[in-house]
Amino acid sequence: MTPPTQPESGGGKQSRGGPDDDLLLVRRRRKHAAGANEGLNLTAMMDIFTIILVFMIKQYESAPANITLSEDLTPPKSTSEAEMVPGVALTISETAILLDNKMVIKITPGTPVTAEQWVVVAKKLADRRETIIQIGNLGGAKFTGDVMVIADGDVPYETLSGALLQAGSEKYTTYRLILQAAGKK
Repeated sequence: MTPPTQPESGGGKQSRGGPDDDLLLVRRRRKHAAGANEGLNLTAMMDIFTIILVFMIKQYESAPANITLSEDLTPPKSTSEAEMVPGVALTISETAILLDNKMVIKITPGTPVTAEQWVVVAKKLADRRETIIQIGNLGGAKFTGDVMVIADGDVPYETLSGALLQAGSEKYTTYRLILQAAGKK
């Protein structure tokens, strides 16, 4: 009697339980296991990016704002050293009042600010407060009433005190006057 012959690959029935079948099964398992690790795991990557994003938001939330000086904005000089606490930036230059680097009103040098202009400043401060309160309600930084006042050294006292009066009327309670660092002697 002759032993049964194995069919050629490509057609017919395959024998079961032979050593060739075991080898083929092992190869398939290895190939399947290797394929499982080949692609990118998007869920893990999204977790990593979310953690990095939260970290960056928290870092920049507590970082002080960058203040750009210009010809019409030169704060008084000081030798005191204190850490800048972030808050709403109220910039008063010789030619304009800005809130968080956005133009609120234009000022003509040498002319007092009108009552209508102060109403516009108060409205913008109220809008900014409401925005911060909404952000706080959604889990962001809470409204603390902090204002960073960045004023030019040549701004008239009436303009500076008028801006502080408007901020106070809109529930801003803590004023921090930003000064330019002078060299140590």
